[in-house]
Amino acid sequence: MLAEAAELYFLKGMLQAEIAAQMKISRSLVSRLITEAQAKGVVNITINRFFQRAGRLEDELRSRFGIEEACVLNLPRAMETGERKKALGRFAADIIYGSLRSGCNLGLTFGTTLREAVESLALKLPVPVNCVQLTGSLGAADAAFDGHQLLQKLSSAWNCPAIYLHAPFIVNSVEIRKQLYKSRSNKPNYESCQNLDVVVVGVSPLDSGGHSALFSGGHITAEDMMIMRSHKVVGDVGAYSVDSQGSLVDIESLVKMIGLDGNEFRSIKARFGLAYGELKTEVVRAALRGGWFTSLILDDQTAEAVLSR
Repeated sequence: MLAEAAELYFLKGMLQAEIAAQMKISRSLVSRLITEAQAKGVVNITINRFFQRAGRLEDELRSRFGIEEACVLNLPRAMETGERKKALGRFAADIIYGSLRSGCNLGLTFGTTLREAVESLALKLPVPVNCVQLTGSLGAADAAFDGHQLLQKLSSAWNCPAIYLHAPFIVNSVEIRKQLYKSRSNKPNYESCQNLDVVVVGVSPLDSGGHSALFSGGHITAEDMMIMRSHKVVGDVGAYSVDSQGSLVDIESLVKMIGLDGNEFRSIKARFGLAYGELKTEVVRAALRGGWFTSLILDDQTAEAVLSR
């Protein structure tokens, strides 16, 4: 039974829930079998690290922006975008995994790079954490990288609690946000947000070309975009709209569903920021200036763009 569970999990990449259904046992037993298989030597894991870090760029980022940890992955220039992002996700998963401890509260936002990191985390030996959805849901159009889906993926793979936020990403007023958090279904999420140990956050640009993940996903309108520009917003750090200096910008008509204010968020001990692509250069710079991250994880080309001026 040990070998069967280990083979399905490590070699075939099946989720613990899928293994439980196939073997007709509980998910908790699957988790114990996987742990026991490693402890008894049924499974031997060899790590062949192919990640090459860009030490010079890491030093420059720490020196210029004062961030605690900069993690920059060197990647071949010829590698296509999809593969670069997957490699960065694997790299990020290794770094984030090292910060997790049994019983800690892990908060996740949303994003395509974050999705790659969660996909890689889900394949690692489970850590009994509490997964917390930090932001409201983007909806069906963006389901693949929505926070709700990422939480479901990791909690299912690790057989650990998932504390969801049952609300849309944007609501019409602060009062609506307060009422949603007061609801019985969202109270556990709000309380967990006050006790986060580790958060992993993606960034979304509002660039001069008019591109925005929120706009393309139908979460904000062209009029909303104009309002954001008039407030000098350069993008979002998770659910926090920021200007070029990283200062929080509150817009009454665009209230984001998140259980922490900016200062509370920045008091969390371990705050990982993930970014891929030169379109995110300006918002990454802003996040660094505003002290939103303790650790920044990105590829070498994005790092070079961030440091270019």
